[in-house]
Amino acid sequence: MTILGLLLILGTAGLSLAIIWANDGAFTAPAGVIELFGNQMNITVGQSFLAGTAAGSLILLGLVMIVSGLGNSARRQSAGRRQVRDHRQELQDLQRKHDARSLELAAQRDADNVAADNDGVTAQR
Repeated sequence: MTILGLLLILGTAGLSLAIIWANDGAFTAPAGVIELFGNQMNITVGQSFLAGTAAGSLILLGLVMIVSGLGNSARRQSAGRRQVRDHRQELQDLQRKHDARSLELAAQRDADNVAADNDGVTAQR
């Protein structure tokens, strides 16, 4: 969307510049002949104004497309960073739970070994 908007702006600007360079005095005359890409057209000042309005509208549309494309890109990047942060937090929580459970199991094994050793000692007496 961003690239399409940029191409639209560049094309409109190029077309406007081609008209201006090809016709030095036609914009000040009340009516005249405009030559564009080898074709001659008789236009009035009103038609010239409408052509300028259309060119301005296309430039505005191109700018809107660029801004919306950049906004969508920023939102996607922000959502991706948020997901990565949430996944990392979840992994840290799971690692803490795993470590705590490992310590509990190790303590339980030590207690069972001590109890088994005590049972073996009392049985020999």
